[in-house]
Amino acid sequence: METIKNYLESMFRGLPLTDKVMKAKSELLQMMEDKYTELIRSGKTENEAVGEVIQNFGNLEDLAEDLGIMDILHATKYSEVQRRKISFEEITEFLGKEKQATAFRAAGIMLCIISVIFPILSDAVRINEIFGITLMFASIGIGVVLMVLSGTLTEQWRYIKKEPCSIDAVTIDYLKNKNREFMPSYAVMHAVGILLCILCFIPAAVFDEIGGHFWEEMSGAMLFVFVGFGVFLIVFSNTLKGSFSRLLRINEITEFEESREDKIKGIKDPKARAVMACYWPVVTCIYLCVSFLTFAWHISWIIWPIAAAVFTCVVSITRAREEEKASKKSDKRAYREE
Repeated sequence: METIKNYLESMFRGLPLTDKVMKAKSELLQMMEDKYTELIRSGKTENEAVGEVIQNFGNLEDLAEDLGIMDILHATKYSEVQRRKISFEEITEFLGKEKQATAFRAAGIMLCIISVIFPILSDAVRINEIFGITLMFASIGIGVVLMVLSGTLTEQWRYIKKEPCSIDAVTIDYLKNKNREFMPSYAVMHAVGILLCILCFIPAAVFDEIGGHFWEEMSGAMLFVFVGFGVFLIVFSNTLKGSFSRLLRINEITEFEESREDKIKGIKDPKARAVMACYWPVVTCIYLCVSFLTFAWHISWIIWPIAAAVFTCVVSITRAREEEKASKKSDKRAYREE
């Protein structure tokens, strides 16, 4: 039987360790064991039984359609993708740092959201507004630092998100168990986060009913506190869930989403690339100027989704034009050669 198991491992070597493949492997092993037992009972020797089992079940291409892995077998056979093997230790260390980085990122976003409460509170207690503005900038600064740190914590594992990788069956089982353990926490954090964002108006309504300058100001501050903590829980839970989902599919992933920096680097025109590199600092300045001049913090956040949409459109159009120009040059060159 050990010979049959070793042969089975060689048959499936190179295939991605997806649930579909693991199920097919288990089914084929059961079929081989049943056939082996049947042959032994019929009087065959161990070597004869093993030889006949391998002869009957030894060609994976003949069995792939019945096992439901024909598409995976062909995709693997004819694919030129070379996957980087990731060890169990690398995955466990990455998960620890990813959790820490996610907490930093979520906390940074939360601090940026709740930063506006400090000018509101300084006005509520009638102290110098410079104190509140200073705390607001401090909160934004700390938030930005945390978001930058979150990126550096997992920088050494960047290849997990940027290169085709593969993990073994033991690591997959470990990730499935960790994901299963995390799901109850995810459900609670996600639900509470959404609830806080939905119910953020309640403190405002209650404090407004109490009346008075202090409570009116506190109503606005509590709205941002509710939203800030709600966003923290949503970002933290969703990002960790996304990390587990990605790692569990890592043996199948062949396409990778470009980061903002990669999109800019993809622009060949140096002038256009320089302009796009300055884009987000300029957007940040516009956001702060508009917010401080109008104090419409509850509306000015719309600048960010609009800026993101404009960025994507401009980069896509620029790269499409460059590809079109390159294609025309290539056509002209081919025409001249003819």
